[in-house]
Amino acid sequence: MENLSFQVTYNNRNYTFEFGSEVYIFHTGIYNKIDKKYGIKELLNYVRLVHECYLKDSNRTPLGELCDYVAQHWKKLKRKDRYDILEEFYSEI
Repeated sequence: MENLSFQVTYNNRNYTFEFGSEVYIFHTGIYNKIDKKYGIKELLNYVRLVHECYLKDSNRTPLGELCDYVAQHWKKLKRKDRYDILEEFYSEI
């Protein structure tokens, strides 16, 4: 498979992602105002964390719900282990 990347322009800056799911997470983070509340660096950390949870999950993750859940609980979840986040997420939905 050839190398594929996705580029997003936001606020006159370009961001490149390897997976389309990362672009979706980025968009959902903007929708949840992660960048406005915590800054662009935290938005990119949010994308990384949610994507890692998404890739590590052995279930069929409802990605939109996971994005919203992590955004709503960002301060408490951003330093947690991915499996702990997923366990907490699935206990809430």
